Amino acid sequence: MKLEISQLSKETQALIKDANQVIGELYKHGYEAYIVGGAVRNILLKEDINDIDITTNCLPEDLLSIFARTVPIGIEHGTVLVLWGNNQFEVTTFRTDGEYIDHRRPEQVQFVSDLKSDLERRDFTINALAINDSFDIIDYFDGQNDLINKQIRAVGIAEHRFQEDALRIIRAIRFQSVLDFEIEEHTLQAIHKLATTIKYVSIERIVVEMKKLLQGKGIEKALKLFYQTIYAYVPFFKSLKGDTEAYQFHSSIEFNIYIAYIIYCEQKFGHDLISQISTLKLSNQDKKNIKDLVTIFDHLNNPKMTKKAFVYRFDLTMIQTVNEFIQAEGLFFDNLMDSQETKHIYRQLPIHSRDDININGNILINYLQKKPGPWLKTLINTIEIEVIEGRLDNQQETILEWAKQHV
Repeated sequence: MKLEISQLSKETQALIKDANQVIGELYKHGYEAYIVGGAVRNILLKEDINDIDITTNCLPEDLLSIFARTVPIGIEHGTVLVLWGNNQFEVTTFRTDGEYIDHRRPEQVQFVSDLKSDLERRDFTINALAINDSFDIIDYFDGQNDLINKQIRAVGIAEHRFQEDALRIIRAIRFQSVLDFEIEEHTLQAIHKLATTIKYVSIERIVVEMKKLLQGKGIEKALKLFYQTIYAYVPFFKSLKGDTEAYQFHSSIEFNIYIAYIIYCEQKFGHDLISQISTLKLSNQDKKNIKDLVTIFDHLNNPKMTKKAFVYRFDLTMIQTVNEFIQAEGLFFDNLMDSQETKHIYRQLPIHSRDDININGNILINYLQKKPGPWLKTLINTIEIEVIEGRLDNQQETILEWAKQHV
């Protein structure tokens, strides 16, 4: 069977053309080469792609000599980044993996000369497809039928694949969500049997997969399987005490919002998970956003500030995204604000940040003839609130006169 690419975007077709030129260059030097993996899967699903991996029987050191522009990003495992035109391609030598000693990585790899040996080490049949420069599809493990049947099936014996690399467990669940596929029975049984091995996978890698999972079309069944199998062995999630069915949604959701909602729900049971955010090893900005999102959820159920102060304090897009999630899931919140109301309040605010206040600490110190101290921060905070609520005009003279009377 030949691959049909005419229905794909011009950008994808151009990317495939460049990849074929890289393959053609390898052919000129007497080597085999193929487009492989997720790119083939997505093209068969008539989806556009933004990156392509290539596999070849050319050794890494020869790749470096054949191509003028390269980066040896993983040369010990046979991978060289080839820069071609405006694109870049990871080109990896056919290989088999040695013994896996930590449920994650092989102790060593061995370069081989045939494509089938390379493909049979891969995780799932739908990712073990290859195409040559004539667009012939190479399919040793019936991956095309699995795509047609919307099925995720491990290459070979599922237990072996998951024992080798426990990351494949969360990847299977992620593909279930993103592709809206079912997991084949033997593969599913292996996930249940080996769920505990997910503890050997770094939380950073799990978070990457979870972010994609939460954006998938099949999120509901994927989250159900996540909570049936591996959640109790994953940092943060293993600390949950509430009913996990409350965290199984049918519509896509951003990762930070998902974590914040879980924290908000757990707080209702007297269980504070704020300290557990650090176990997810997120950026400081993500951690701040999650804490803000928890406050947003809390406000929409039990307001502790006025609507003006609420809209002023939090990012408008963040508020609207939370509102959309709540509405999509049909969740009940006493004080839900629709997007039009939120936008209207935002437009009516006299200031949108502290920098907009027509006063600063130095001016207040000089005018009030006071030494700097804690009083200054308190005063500026109070001025900010008064201006937001419309009780104080944002004029320097007016603010100074007000400050003189309230210090």
